[in-house]
Amino acid sequence: MILASIGVALLLLISGTPLAFVLALLSAMLLYLEGIPVTQVIQSMFAGADSWVLLAIPLFVLAGTIMEQGGITKRLIDFTASVFGSMKGALAVVNVAVSMLFGGASGSAVADTAAVGTVLIPAMTEEGYDIDFSAAVTASSSPIGIIIPPSIPMVIYGWVTNTSVGALFLGGIGAGILVGVAEILTVLLLTRKRNYGKPRPFSWTRLFTTARDGIPALLAPVILLGGIIAGVFTPTEAAGAAVLYSLFLGFFVFKELRLADMPGILVKAATMTGLVMLVVCAANSLCYVLALHSVPQLVSSWASAVFTNPTTLLIAVTGVFLLLGMFLGVNEAIILAVPILLPAMQAVGIDPIHAGVVIVVTAGIGLLTPPVALCIFMASTITKRPMESIVRACVPFMITIYTVVLILIFVPSVVMLLPRLTGKG
Repeated sequence: MILASIGVALLLLISGTPLAFVLALLSAMLLYLEGIPVTQVIQSMFAGADSWVLLAIPLFVLAGTIMEQGGITKRLIDFTASVFGSMKGALAVVNVAVSMLFGGASGSAVADTAAVGTVLIPAMTEEGYDIDFSAAVTASSSPIGIIIPPSIPMVIYGWVTNTSVGALFLGGIGAGILVGVAEILTVLLLTRKRNYGKPRPFSWTRLFTTARDGIPALLAPVILLGGIIAGVFTPTEAAGAAVLYSLFLGFFVFKELRLADMPGILVKAATMTGLVMLVVCAANSLCYVLALHSVPQLVSSWASAVFTNPTTLLIAVTGVFLLLGMFLGVNEAIILAVPILLPAMQAVGIDPIHAGVVIVVTAGIGLLTPPVALCIFMASTITKRPMESIVRACVPFMITIYTVVLILIFVPSVVMLLPRLTGKG
């Protein structure tokens, strides 16, 4: 009967039923088979949402939505274009650089693809770049948005594992910069090989002009991380500060927001938050059921016997997330898999901060791998190109990102340096 319940859940998932409903139904069926009142599903869902840490999610989503509509993207593009415009393949480099900067403002990979892609993909194709390559650069650099803080997946991982979100944010800085640099090197190699892009004369005047507007946007992650490191506020309080700062920029600095825009912004942020939190709550009920059946302990015992080396186990964990990323979003994969895998990782001595950053970077590859591939889907929507064409163009970047994952596994100091320097690791 348990296998039948899982089979029904898989069929519902394949049929397109929202994941949150599938998880709640599966939890209810498994509890019913155990003779436990199914009302426990509702209780565990409410218990899952009752968390101070998770309050950061709607606040970061709201801050990112305000920044997205407040003129942030255009100013970041102009600033990075003035810095890198004299390079061969400049627009492709700008595309990656903007994703690094925009990630520090929005924390959303799909929002990055939409905001940056609508501006830079047409500009790149006009300058002679292949349209699939332009879409691939945009989609492949967007996962940096969930690595460089603020990062909603890291908030969720911190909640699931009871790990310091501030420490995860600090670890994400080194990893995000490494991914960005690696992608820029890949872009430079490919653009030179294919003779893409036209260098433009460097202008100090343009640099100073664009920096005047770009620097206020870049200060957002600096203020947030500085406040967390200094102990001025917690990550959740930092999310509230991000909302206030984004409103200040939109209304008083860039003056592109109006009071009439706020209802639409709030509705959009509430919708995005609802999608995330429904999955979080439903997954918490399933985790409760799995704990009743001692599934995490069983997995831990098996994994500890098979993988006695922490590095080997962490590589295996990334394999799990590469597979899950083909079918689930980043947040869903973390909520479902981490509670099961965490005891095994703890048993062999893997640092939860190191593991969390590696898992988030790996899960980001799932945004590029079909059939889900949310960033590819967004790029396909913008360019009207078939998803399979963009996926093929993304392959070099997927290889690049997983190469970085291996570097993070074998050189943990890339992740752990900042947390340890600040006493959070």
